[in-house]
Amino acid sequence: MSKYLETTHDKFVFKVKVGYCYSKDDFWASVDCNTALIGVSDFLQKVKGDVAFLETAEAGTELKQGQEIGKIETIKATFGILSPVSGKVIKVNPELETSAYLINESPYDEGWIYKIELTNFESDKKELLQAEGYMEIMKEKIAEEMEKK
Repeated sequence: MSKYLETTHDKFVFKVKVGYCYSKDDFWASVDCNTALIGVSDFLQKVKGDVAFLETAEAGTELKQGQEIGKIETIKATFGILSPVSGKVIKVNPELETSAYLINESPYDEGWIYKIELTNFESDKKELLQAEGYMEIMKEKIAEEMEKK
């Protein structure tokens, strides 16, 4: 089985990584025991454009699911990083300091933003979607974006 679900719209291919959890706000969490890497979905990075700058929370920052924990500035817009999970930031991806473009080039792998120590995942996961569910929401959002053009 492919590790990605894909949909093509116009000339764009949008990917959703299987095995990750997704927020309706287009952020993902890759959970491993009591920690999670979090980042931006392929859809969000394509719609917002090339990442120019990141403003991140520091390690040790406590956060709740849905809370803004930083900002991403692109050539098109500035938007908040909304955590898909509750917990504590234990690491910020050091590569992004000098290579913010990794969010665009590899949103599900090298472009992760935070490593979070989970505090309430059993409750948080009720608000998260699996790849298939997120794919359906993403397709609706793609259609909305295409109508704007």
